[in-house]
Amino acid sequence: MPRRTFLRAVGATAAALAVPAVFLSASRRASAAQPQYVLWLERMDTGEQVADAFSLDGKSVYNPGYYRLCAALRDAHVAPAEGDVYISITLIELLWGVQQALLEQGVRQPIVIHSGYRTPETNARTEGAATNSLHMYGKAVDFEVPGVDIYDLANLCWECPRSGGVGAYGGGWVHLDTGPRRYWSG
Repeated sequence: MPRRTFLRAVGATAAALAVPAVFLSASRRASAAQPQYVLWLERMDTGEQVADAFSLDGKSVYNPGYYRLCAALRDAHVAPAEGDVYISITLIELLWGVQQALLEQGVRQPIVIHSGYRTPETNARTEGAATNSLHMYGKAVDFEVPGVDIYDLANLCWECPRSGGVGAYGGGWVHLDTGPRRYWSG
């Protein structure tokens, strides 16, 4: 699909017409009467999926859903007591914004997480990781979306007004963080 076509919004109608069942079940748990802020994630390493609302009104955090999303973005290479942290709500909102833009383009796939939070030990073992990586603070994520070109996905992330660092990796993932605004390819 050409980049220009991919990035041009066709409206929320497409998303409303064919929302995946996983979104609907999470939406029903949260509230049937309000627009939902549901994020659909899948972990690459475990295959587990979560689709949950992190907010019910777009103004406050819906803690039960937020906690489940944080658990999906944990460092799975260590015990839960070390690997579970609070992920930046700004990062979760950015991922949701990316997913909404993709839904508007007819892409109904989860965001596949390669790496979310990393303990300092996991970060030190990660090839190419920055010494003071934002992953260690719950402010960065590496991900892909099945069927979406990595460079198109990185450009979409870059267009998000609150995005910080955006990196496109030819190995098959995009890095997104809430730090200073910068763009790279690796």
